Amino acid sequence: MGRHKLHKPRAPRGKDGQPTEWFGTAFHSVRGMQHLNVRRSGNGILITSSPAEIDGAPASWQLRLRNDDGGQGLNEMGTAMKAGRGHVYSVNEEPGAKTVLAFLPNHPAESVGTLARVRSGEGPDGDVVFERSAQRPMGLWAEAGENLLRIVPQLGPDAPAEDGVGDCLPCPGCYRPVYDSSSSHTPIGTTPFPVVGLCRLCADGSTLRSLRQADGVPVDPEQLVVLETVAAAMA
Repeated sequence: MGRHKLHKPRAPRGKDGQPTEWFGTAFHSVRGMQHLNVRRSGNGILITSSPAEIDGAPASWQLRLRNDDGGQGLNEMGTAMKAGRGHVYSVNEEPGAKTVLAFLPNHPAESVGTLARVRSGEGPDGDVVFERSAQRPMGLWAEAGENLLRIVPQLGPDAPAEDGVGDCLPCPGCYRPVYDSSSSHTPIGTTPFPVVGLCRLCADGSTLRSLRQADGVPVDPEQLVVLETVAAAMA
């Protein structure tokens, strides 16, 4: 299974000083960096897990949680994640099948939790398929739940609906999805090929320092080149 270490989470804040986004990273001894992002998106919450599994293949999963009940469903989800308690967020039934979005604590192992969209067939012998899933340390889910609860009070009927998912690009230093609110917006290095599109943690050297402290975490060679280029430019 490998082992996890946690990166210190960050919580960017809006003009009123309230958090609008939170992100954290787990360093896994086999799977490398595993990112989790919770942010306000219109009158709802967008949870981005990168990497996650979609139909069995690694990918970035943007999960939009709508606010259709005055925040009750979102508060219940955030409370369960913070407490490390299992929770079913939604159930969609259709002829012959049922799809459930749920948080599963200590799954598939102790101290690891899974956020998953699971599809099951009818009857006790129906197939169960994890269509989308993200595994993270329970401590990281707890931080995500706590910050989700801080963001919910900012949602309201005056916010745009934003039914779709957010626009983002992968940070070249860590592959974490970077939204406009979490981008450094600063080219680093010398022309003609400065490093651009970095998240703030890679831009200020935090990612490389955390990788060195974690020790033994696998890193894509292209990522390492970017991170070392940033370190050299800051020296």
